Amino acid sequence: MSEEERQYQKAFGLYTSISSDFRNHINRIKNNDADVNVFHLCPHNHQFTDLSWKLLGKYIANNTHLKEIHLNNCNITNERMALLFNGLVKSSLSKLDLRGNPFGVDGVRCMDGFLQNSPHLINLDFGNTHINTECFALLIHTLHDKPLKVLHVNNCIITDISALETYNLPNLQYLNLNRNNIGREGCRTLANVLQKEAPTLLTKLHLDSTGIDDEGAELLATSLENNTKLHTLCLQGNVITERGYKAFSKILIDVRSIENTYNSNHTLKVLNLPSLTRGISYIRETVRAAIHINYGHTAVGAAAARTKVINYQLNSQSRKEVCHLQGVEYCSIGSLFADIEPVLLPDILALIGENHGQSELYTALIPMVPDLLSCIDRNAMIKDQMERNVAQASTLREQASALMQQASVITARNDVLSRMLD
Repeated sequence: MSEEERQYQKAFGLYTSISSDFRNHINRIKNNDADVNVFHLCPHNHQFTDLSWKLLGKYIANNTHLKEIHLNNCNITNERMALLFNGLVKSSLSKLDLRGNPFGVDGVRCMDGFLQNSPHLINLDFGNTHINTECFALLIHTLHDKPLKVLHVNNCIITDISALETYNLPNLQYLNLNRNNIGREGCRTLANVLQKEAPTLLTKLHLDSTGIDDEGAELLATSLENNTKLHTLCLQGNVITERGYKAFSKILIDVRSIENTYNSNHTLKVLNLPSLTRGISYIRETVRAAIHINYGHTAVGAAAARTKVINYQLNSQSRKEVCHLQGVEYCSIGSLFADIEPVLLPDILALIGENHGQSELYTALIPMVPDLLSCIDRNAMIKDQMERNVAQASTLREQASALMQQASVITARNDVLSRMLD
């Protein structure tokens, strides 16, 4: 028996407490079985020794078919992280799940070689671990310019995320920071990331119960004014009031002008905000309605923009309410169209009548009459009417001729009937 086999038997063999099925599974990983792509280590099905952890890392490193490793809630301490990653210095993995383990910064330091030499790793889950601010900074530094797309660091003890500004995670799409007390300064960091000159790919941002207040919400909302990537933002469990809601309403429906409304944020499709404990419900419903419009249009652009213009600019009552909420001076609907080409006004009026009825149409029409008249070519209008009259007269003459023929036929029939009476 080789030394390698002796070590395997000592760590995972027949006389250990490891079940035969699980032992067989580890053996297949050791032998690089192409049919084994996922490995789950559950807390109740093993009693790993130090040698077991060391060999497991070695087997994973030498395996070219494994894609996912799940080691959640396995009581992996800093010491066990050192044993595991002493041999796990490279991998073909795409996902590593280490949730619910009590390791901290020393454990993350042990992962340096693994993180540097895992070119396919796109999903890391460190939720509910002892990762603090120092550990988070070390992790982000190590992941600098790596292909990572998904990072979970929820339920940790992180209070400062400024490392996200210092280092670059160019492919990151989903960041879960739930239940870390990042507060207002964390929002400032995220706002800067979302507004970087180099476009971020971040599409999902989870910030539930992270100590965010209205000022933090305003920072996040402002950063999304021109963002065309982030479609999910979760902020449940934070202290956000009407002020925070208003900040999001302004970027979702900027009611200052038709152009501003058209160029509002149409990307954000999921926005989870804490319930308002007091205040007017209309601000909540306005934000929800705007999100609903965004969600209803899979592609960013004209469809959502057009719907918002129709709902919130071409309806005087809705526009008045949103102007009041956002602190924008309200003006009559006709005044909105002062800078619009007069030739477009009939189409706009048609939209108003079609979507909001005659009452709203008349409200808009009164102040717009001079502009509408200015776009009419009177000579062309008269000529068009004359042509329509000529066509109508010709049709009537044709109808009269047909009726005269029918009358002649009826008269002839009466003559025949009259002779029969004689």
